[in-house]
Amino acid sequence: MSKRHLLMAATVFCAMVPALAQDSAPSETQTLRATGAYPARQTSGQWLGSNLIGAKVVSASNETIGRIGNLLVNDDGVVESVVVSIGGVFGIGKKDVAVTYKSLNIARSRDGAAIDHITVAANKKELSQAADFKTLSQLKVETAGRRPAQDAPTGPAPVKFTPAQ
Repeated sequence: MSKRHLLMAATVFCAMVPALAQDSAPSETQTLRATGAYPARQTSGQWLGSNLIGAKVVSASNETIGRIGNLLVNDDGVVESVVVSIGGVFGIGKKDVAVTYKSLNIARSRDGAAIDHITVAANKKELSQAADFKTLSQLKVETAGRRPAQDAPTGPAPVKFTPAQ
């Protein structure tokens, strides 16, 4: 029984060695930003990301366009654009279009704590005709799909013959 426990412990240790070898400290080339401020509350001029994502988007004529599906935040923490999901049912057949954050007119709910709706100058047809928004991971997949494999053989694999001895 003790051999079994020893073997199990050795197996677990060997599985953990790669994880233990990783350095979790920041690299020497990476500089950390100072944390100096700890905001205690939300102000009336701020929006929670959780209120933005999922908010209803309408046109100036009150035509329902879609909902905010995601936010594009730059390295300084500034929301530059929002991704509007147009159409579709349960995510099937939807189209994602990015619009700049500055182009949004955000209407608060009656109590002021949430977002009632967001108005944009474009209508649903105009946004439907805009270019699809692509994430970095989507672009990488598309680029990899278009690039021919360098190491892939173009014909049938050669057959090696080894004579029997």
